[in-house]
Amino acid sequence: MYILKKDFIDENTESYCAKGKKLSSGKAYFLKDKNGNIHFGGKQCAEMHGANDLSQVPDLTKSLIARREGHLKGGSTTESSGNKNDLSKSQAVAYILLREEKLSDYKIKGQSLSYDVLKNYYSEYNEHNDLSEGSVSHILNIENKASKANKRLSLKNLSTCYAYQYILERTIAALGAKDNAGGVSYVSDLLNGENGIKMHCSLTREQVYGLSKWLQFLPKDLRESRLREFDL
Repeated sequence: MYILKKDFIDENTESYCAKGKKLSSGKAYFLKDKNGNIHFGGKQCAEMHGANDLSQVPDLTKSLIARREGHLKGGSTTESSGNKNDLSKSQAVAYILLREEKLSDYKIKGQSLSYDVLKNYYSEYNEHNDLSEGSVSHILNIENKASKANKRLSLKNLSTCYAYQYILERTIAALGAKDNAGGVSYVSDLLNGENGIKMHCSLTREQVYGLSKWLQFLPKDLRESRLREFDL
């Protein structure tokens, strides 16, 4: 099977490789079979059934650090022993996926994160499931220049926005299941409000602290995970 990406999922999703085992970390590799069906699995499952190199697979989950990963410096994980060049394509793909798909409704100073040049590369990737070396180089140059002009446009910060979005959405779901209308309203405002993450690509220290009291309602593995700080 072809490994498309590592992304967030509902924490109750069952692993393709272990019937009845839930992917409770909320992370999974997306495996596409020959019929176009998508299956979900952990790293070992992806290594067993995937046909492509894990170092080439975009990882959109790096800013949510599972408890068992907490000893790694900076919260960074490497899925294989590939060298720096091996990671370039996965980083480039992650960047276009974040700006053109995952965070397409986010804004900075009222402006969309979408960018015509990146949109073209996003179309290239969707058509071929691949990017040329020239495309990878150009995307990473765009990321470098954009992040120097505004750190909120860095791959690291956008990855953190995406991780926060996942946790905010799972917290809203957990609070909704307990009919906690006050909690749902508060956390929803952090996500979609005028001063929320989608309008600023970050949260203030006060907002992060305010969120912390509601994380107790998350399932255990998500509750014990750690979020990277915003790159501001």
